[in-house]
Amino acid sequence: MARILFVEDELAVSEMLQRYFTERESFDVYTARSRTEALDLAHRFPPDVLVLDVMLNEGPEPEHDGFDVCKALRDEGYRGPVLFLTARTSDDDKLKGFNLGADDFVTKPFSMPVLAARVNAVLRRTGGARSIYRFGHIEVDLDNYAIRHGAGDEERLSNREQELLRYLIENRGKVLPREELLTSIWRYSPNVTTRTVDTHILNVRKKLRDDAASPRFIETMHGVGYRFIGEEG
Repeated sequence: MARILFVEDELAVSEMLQRYFTERESFDVYTARSRTEALDLAHRFPPDVLVLDVMLNEGPEPEHDGFDVCKALRDEGYRGPVLFLTARTSDDDKLKGFNLGADDFVTKPFSMPVLAARVNAVLRRTGGARSIYRFGHIEVDLDNYAIRHGAGDEERLSNREQELLRYLIENRGKVLPREELLTSIWRYSPNVTTRTVDTHILNVRKKLRDDAASPRFIETMHGVGYRFIGEEG
């Protein structure tokens, strides 16, 4: 279970992040509203990923912002990925963040699924995300783009199929609309439609040897999208 530290001064947003990333993403979640709280939690529970609100005006230490928190933790040796949440989109802010070692910026307001996808993406890039899942006799090895059904019995995944299957597994149990999959996997590339999603789902199902009429892994939610229902074990 990956550990995530959110530094967010708005209580309503902080509680929403805590609930979503605990219940939907299965992270070990810690939240802080100030620089002092963030440093204390980071010392006691070193995070795998850090998500910082740039502006901390409503917290107990409004003289410090997210950049101050990032610099303090970097100075103390934190080398994990950092994402900034910001309502400001100036190049100066982004340059300041990247110079402090930021991995990504997410603009407010944001959707929880997109933020989760960005968090998981930086974890993958830095080696902090899971890559192997086992569902009964099936092993899904995402790093090696493979689905193994037995000794020597292997299906290979394309790059896009691997991204799609990872996103489905990381959001297991949640209904994922086709539009969300387009945004997160294809990023609305030109000439890509929801039909493209359906075609790739069909291909992944074939490689999982899943039956759409009686699914063990990918369930179709008619008129909406798909849900991954496979159980590990």
